[in-house]
Amino acid sequence: MPAPESPRRVHDAAAAAGEVRDTSVGKALAVLDTLSGSRKSLGVSEIAARTGMAKSTVHRLLSAMIEHGYVAKEGERYLLAERVFELGSRVQVGAAKDLRELASPYLAELFALTRQTIHLAILSGADILYIDKVSGLGAPRMDTRIGGRRPAYATGLGKALLAFAPSPHLRAVLDGSFKRFTAYTIPDAQRMKLSLVRVRETGIATDHEESFLGVACLAAPIWAADHSRAVAAVSLSCPVLGRTPARYRSVLVDTAQQLSTALHRT
Repeated sequence: MPAPESPRRVHDAAAAAGEVRDTSVGKALAVLDTLSGSRKSLGVSEIAARTGMAKSTVHRLLSAMIEHGYVAKEGERYLLAERVFELGSRVQVGAAKDLRELASPYLAELFALTRQTIHLAILSGADILYIDKVSGLGAPRMDTRIGGRRPAYATGLGKALLAFAPSPHLRAVLDGSFKRFTAYTIPDAQRMKLSLVRVRETGIATDHEESFLGVACLAAPIWAADHSRAVAAVSLSCPVLGRTPARYRSVLVDTAQQLSTALHRT
C-alpha cells in the first residue's frame, strides 16, 4: 500500500490548484465549465455567483471568449458557441484511438436490430463519460447526452467498466459517496462490490431502474487487446414495461465482441 501523502505535500498541491484558479486562464476555464454545466443560457450575475468572481471580471472574460468564438451572446445571456464543439470533436477520448468513429457502424447496426437506445461510454474517474448515443422515436426519457457524465455505480455501463478496471479506478468509486437517483440505486460500497462480482461471473452488467425510473439496461465491456481490462462499454436501454432487456443479451454481447476485435486491428 502506498504511503499517505504528507500534510505539507497536500497543502502545496492545494495551493498550486488555487494559484491556477486565480490566473486569467483558470478564471476563463471556470466560466467555460459553468456554461457547459448548464442546459440553458446564463446571465452575467448567474455566472458570477456560480464562479465566485466579480461581475466585471466575468464580463471581461466573456467579451474575450465571444471575440474568439468560444461563447455566444443571446440578448443579455451567454452560452457556449460553435468553436467549443469544433475543438471537442477533435479530442481523442479513452485508451482506444478513434473509438467513436470506429464504433459508430456497430452501434447503428445494434440499434437497427433492437430499436432500443444504445450508449457507448468510457470510465473517467468515478464517472462514465458518454461517447456516443443512438436512439429513436418513442425512446424512454433519459437525461443522457454525448459528452455527458453519470456516476459509474448507478449505471450498467459503469458496472461493466468497473468490474474489469484497474484497482485505482475501482477505489475512486468505492471510497466515494453513493447518491440515490431512484429507490433502486446501489446505496453503498459493499453492495457495489457484490454487484461487480456478478458482472465478472456473467460478463454482462445490468441496471434495473437504478439510474432512471422506468428504464432497464444491459451493458457489456469492450476489451483491451490483452483482455486485461475494459477500455469502453456498450449498453442497450429499454422501457421496463412491455420489454425484457435479457432478450437482447446475445446481440449486445456479439456487438461488444465485434467492437473489441475491430479495436485490436487498428
